[in-house]
Amino acid sequence: MSRRVLTVLAHPDDAETMAGGTLLTWARRGDRITLCLITDGDKGTADPNDTREAVVARRSVEQERAAARLGADVVRLGYADGELQPTIALRRDIVRVIREVRPDLVLTNDPTTWFRHGTYINHPDHRIAGHACVEALYPAVKKASYFPELGLEPHVVAEVWLGLTDHPDAYVDITDVLADKIDLICEHTSQFPREPTEKAFTRMARETGAARGMGAAEAFRTLRLSASTVRALAEPASE
Repeated sequence: MSRRVLTVLAHPDDAETMAGGTLLTWARRGDRITLCLITDGDKGTADPNDTREAVVARRSVEQERAAARLGADVVRLGYADGELQPTIALRRDIVRVIREVRPDLVLTNDPTTWFRHGTYINHPDHRIAGHACVEALYPAVKKASYFPELGLEPHVVAEVWLGLTDHPDAYVDITDVLADKIDLICEHTSQFPREPTEKAFTRMARETGAARGMGAAEAFRTLRLSASTVRALAEPASE
């Protein structure tokens, strides 16, 4: 049975780099994907002569090309790149998108991850995106008393997948789609030159897969949600 999958992430290219192989796999089995971009990635340039408008326009075209490979819809919230905070306004906007899309699964960043690979300080927007999304998921999105002004019915998301995590419990084998993931990432041509991108993401996927007996993999921390947390906790855990 196909599912509705919603990613809630900070920037154009975040979904592709974090979970491109997983999203390709899910899309090819019939899942419908919506990419929610909290910012337009307007700081994504090293050229001091670039204008904000030029960067946003360029990255928008790149994102549309990548989304087309996934058959995905794109929702843009328009927040400023590099300036995210877990405000009530952002939480409300994410609740609105979740109630409109009504996904079975939401994929976002693990907000607890500060450092990666011994070389990378996790972008603060990544952490804030995950922080705001998690707070939207519980309890706001499922209770009618939160943001009734939206005029949208509450919704319970069954699964939450957190990427860029140090505490993975789910691995997706992307061996057969690894080359396609590289192509997907490289649609964001202003951010990812082909040669180092192919080397870096191939190495990381193979290292992730090696510990699980897979040729290449992506790893996630997962949660299973329900309409009533206490009732879910009262039931024995499924094997």
